[in-house]
Amino acid sequence: MDYCTVEPWDPTIGQRFGEAMSNLDNQTDLYDTYMNPCGTQTDLGAHRNGVTGEVELPDNVLGMYICTKRMPSVARCDQASLIFNIRSSWLQSRTWGWNSTQLANARRNVLCHEIGHAVGVYHDTGVGGCMNSTLSTQVLYYPQHHVDHINAAH
Repeated sequence: MDYCTVEPWDPTIGQRFGEAMSNLDNQTDLYDTYMNPCGTQTDLGAHRNGVTGEVELPDNVLGMYICTKRMPSVARCDQASLIFNIRSSWLQSRTWGWNSTQLANARRNVLCHEIGHAVGVYHDTGVGGCMNSTLSTQVLYYPQHHVDHINAAH
């Protein structure tokens, strides 16, 4: 999977994105490559909410995955965008008092969650992991049944 950031990200956020992509590599058969700049063959372009003008997320939405190009022959997404809401006052109000590690983990988990959508995984409240919609300060991973689904689909 080729991925990029549409514009430069602050290292504290960009590092979380790289960690979330590395998590995908480490847990699945997928392999990613960071592309700079984004190109016509980029699989996943990452945007910061309100910076690149693609989508303006509501304040209480921390991230979103959007399929931007479907494969015509199969029901799969060929190219997608991930929007990350770094300015959310909703997030800031819930993370008050968290240390820098807890905040970094929460951001990484939001990115892990949206990347999961990009590779075909849906919400999972019963098992946990980063596809659970609950914000966590612990480093979360994809549960084994998600890993199996990702590997089978790609």
